[in-house]
Amino acid sequence: MAWFRMAGRSCRVKWLPLLVALLTTPVWAQEFPVHLRVLATHDLHGALQPVVYPWSQERPIGGAQAINWTVRKLTADCACATIHVDGGDLMQGTLESNLMNGAATVVFFNHLGLDAAAVGNHELDWGVDTLLQRQQEARYGWLAANVFEVATGARPTWAKPYVMLEENGVRIAVIGYATIDTPATLRPSVTAPYEFRSGYAALAPVLDEVWSQSPDFVIVAAHAGGECLDDVCKGEIVELARSIPAGRAHMIAGGHDHTAGQGLVSGIPIVRAGANGTAIAVVDLYKMADVVTFTTENATVYADVIEEDTMLAALLAPFEASAAERAAREVTTLTDTLTSDRDGDRRLGELIADALRAAANADVGMQNNGGVRANLLAGPVTYGDLFRVLPFDNKLVTLTVTGSQLHALVMQASPSYYYSNLHIVYDPELEPSGQIRNVTFADGSPLKPDAQYTLATVDFLADGGDGLALLSTLPREPIGLSNLDVLITYIQTLGKPLKLPVNARRTRLP
Repeated sequence: MAWFRMAGRSCRVKWLPLLVALLTTPVWAQEFPVHLRVLATHDLHGALQPVVYPWSQERPIGGAQAINWTVRKLTADCACATIHVDGGDLMQGTLESNLMNGAATVVFFNHLGLDAAAVGNHELDWGVDTLLQRQQEARYGWLAANVFEVATGARPTWAKPYVMLEENGVRIAVIGYATIDTPATLRPSVTAPYEFRSGYAALAPVLDEVWSQSPDFVIVAAHAGGECLDDVCKGEIVELARSIPAGRAHMIAGGHDHTAGQGLVSGIPIVRAGANGTAIAVVDLYKMADVVTFTTENATVYADVIEEDTMLAALLAPFEASAAERAAREVTTLTDTLTSDRDGDRRLGELIADALRAAANADVGMQNNGGVRANLLAGPVTYGDLFRVLPFDNKLVTLTVTGSQLHALVMQASPSYYYSNLHIVYDPELEPSGQIRNVTFADGSPLKPDAQYTLATVDFLADGGDGLALLSTLPREPIGLSNLDVLITYIQTLGKPLKLPVNARRTRLP
């Protein structure tokens, strides 16, 4: 088993069995292998415009035009049967996509010719009715074979299990898989009616059905995370690959985790190109005499070497126009780049926690790291930049909590959460449930177990999201302001240009 992080280079090649088959078969009996190219993306999150990243050496990366051009070039370069699958979380995340609840992103993928996508957890951010509407508009399959209604045991109408495709005489089955973490990432009211089952047991009947139709290749599009580091493999997608019997699936197109990663687990290649349209995973599958081999690489999506598709520009123009004026409004100027790193520069997340606390006049502010979705580059910061940081339209809530409850909450939450007016001591070498070793206020004073405090956070967490069920039982006061509006108002009180000091709110034990 191996998993390799990579960018723009060949990562894993497994071609020896095919070569042996060709060399040991008489020329008169040889057949050409069936060749399928799979282009795999994931976690676009509505990123329809190119972005300059800290790592991209000032080159713009991604965006609808660049993804479109790159996909078409990779398809033309092969001159073989080619399909495009996506690992989920297509829509949620940018102003131009969110203003119409993801409609712009569906228009883009329809034009691109996407063949199938997994249902990502954020596909449900606007509720089931909105997802059904987007699915009706989509010309591609939106798949989740492992989701079932609690009441009936049947799959919901939004969870189609698979699609059968045919390209140049090659038959391909694509099966969808939605992460079992979905209930922890959404409001409980959205996911309570559904069960997200894990592993091969959830997919076995669907695999039986698709194999009865004699496909050449079977692909799983899985919105699930995991990785292998130092020969230790873990995570949902790894366990899924391990659970699938040999020969039942030929590759997994992954998602959910935003980092790029490719590798081989139990004989199944897994690809994850990287989020936000920054790259496309290219997998070439070859089949001859029931032997399947493959090559993989990652193609970075550069936006400065492309030709514009005028039809695509016209399709997206109405969405872009409605977002452009609001997005361009300058809010502040930063002296330093602020990242959304969990363990590096944490000032961006802590700034958001400070804003929540200030707006609610609360004792403590709390922001989960999963809700902070982008970095802020040094220089002018616009409304559009801040929207990419906080795209989920979560609302500010104040909760009343005792000192003992607040301590229990911090102990339960991830050490990577961002806090205002708290200091935590943690040990990353321990199991996640025991990493927090001490909790005090920022000035070092202890939490009084029986005292009552106010906690400012977002409604997603207050409703018990991210697994924090304790919060859903606490007295609350809805403030009604979005966390984005709260952040903008707070930033504007800090002066311009904005320079945030490094204020250590965590102590890491050696």
